[in-house]
Amino acid sequence: MILVHLASSWPDALAGNRTPEDVTLRAWAQIKDEALDAYGDGVLGIYQNSVVTAFDVIDWERQADGRVVFTGAPSARFGHLVGTPNPGKPWVRGQSRPVQYLDTTVLTGGTATVKESGEGRRAVIDGFILTVDDNGFATLVVPAGQRVTVLTTED
Repeated sequence: MILVHLASSWPDALAGNRTPEDVTLRAWAQIKDEALDAYGDGVLGIYQNSVVTAFDVIDWERQADGRVVFTGAPSARFGHLVGTPNPGKPWVRGQSRPVQYLDTTVLTGGTATVKESGEGRRAVIDGFILTVDDNGFATLVVPAGQRVTVLTTED
């Protein structure tokens, strides 16, 4: 997944001067082919550290100036992320690079090492501790100052 920072362009989309597709999919600099191969399955547009757009990448083209233009469609797979906090690292004032990369499995789940404990199955990721007991009840311990977003599935 490629995350793009829409700090200056999203207000244009909100004002109706540009489309969400245009501001999210058009002309991103300094993206290497290797990154496109590894992370180019989707693009999330981030504004004020929240997801505002989600697109599945159909194809991409490198322009003469080296910038990448994506062809995409609104994502059925990741559309539910619109309105949620940025799943990557927060952009901070003065940060110059408007692109981040995130392994899509972070969004689709199942890659953390799970260990059996006396309380159930337990996984630790960056200080977040998730324990699920035999009855399916989950407990999440969150590091101080961090936020949690809970998303439910349609099942």
